[in-house]
Amino acid sequence: MVGEELVEGWWIDSAALPLPYPAVDLLVFADGRVWLAGPEVTVRSGPLPPGGLVGLRLRPGACLSLGVAADEVPLAGMPFGQVEPGSPRERLSSALAMLGRFSLRDNDFAVHRAIRTLHDEPATRVGDLAAAVGLSQRQLRRRFSLAVGLRPKAYGRVIRLHAALRMAGSASWADIAHECGFYDQPHMIAEFRAATGLAPAALHGRFLQSRAG
Repeated sequence: MVGEELVEGWWIDSAALPLPYPAVDLLVFADGRVWLAGPEVTVRSGPLPPGGLVGLRLRPGACLSLGVAADEVPLAGMPFGQVEPGSPRERLSSALAMLGRFSLRDNDFAVHRAIRTLHDEPATRVGDLAAAVGLSQRQLRRRFSLAVGLRPKAYGRVIRLHAALRMAGSASWADIAHECGFYDQPHMIAEFRAATGLAPAALHGRFLQSRAG
C-alpha cells in the first residue's frame, strides 16, 4: 500500500498496548486534521476525541523524510496537514496516501543497527552500543535523537518495559528483571510505576487483553 514504507503499524481508537511506545505517531482526527505526536516515555492518558482517532506509527527515521527531525516533534503534537473527513478506515487510507507523497530518505544504518541491538538486548549500555555501531557516544546520541526523538538510554528504558511484560508469566518477576537489564525487581517495579502508574503485575492482564484484541 502507498505510504507503508514510512509506517511501522497503525491502530484505530486505542494504542496496541498499555505501555508507552518510543516512536512518533501520525494522528488523524475525525475532522481530518493530521498531527504528529512525539515518542512516549510515559503512558498518555485522557479520553479519546469525538469521532475516534486513527494512528499511524512511523518507522525510525521516517520524520526526516517528512522534513522534520523526530526530536522536534513535541509529545503534545504538532499540526501536519489535513485529509478528507470520513470513517476511521477512510481516514487511514487517506493518511497512507498522504505519506505516499514522501520518499524514504533515511539511510542511517548505524542508528537502525543500534535500534535492533536495543530490542535484542535492552540493557546494552550507550558506550557499548556506540562502539558496536562504529560511532562515538555523542554521534550516536545526536543521530539517534534525530531519527527516533529520544536518546538511546531513554529509548532502551521503554523497550525494557515491553520486554519485561512480554515475558510475564514465563518466569518469576525477579528473573524477568534480571533478564531485561533492571538492577533488581524493585528497580523494575519503580520503572513501571514511573512510566504507567502501575506495577507490572497489574498491567499483565491488560497486556493480554490488548494482545488478544
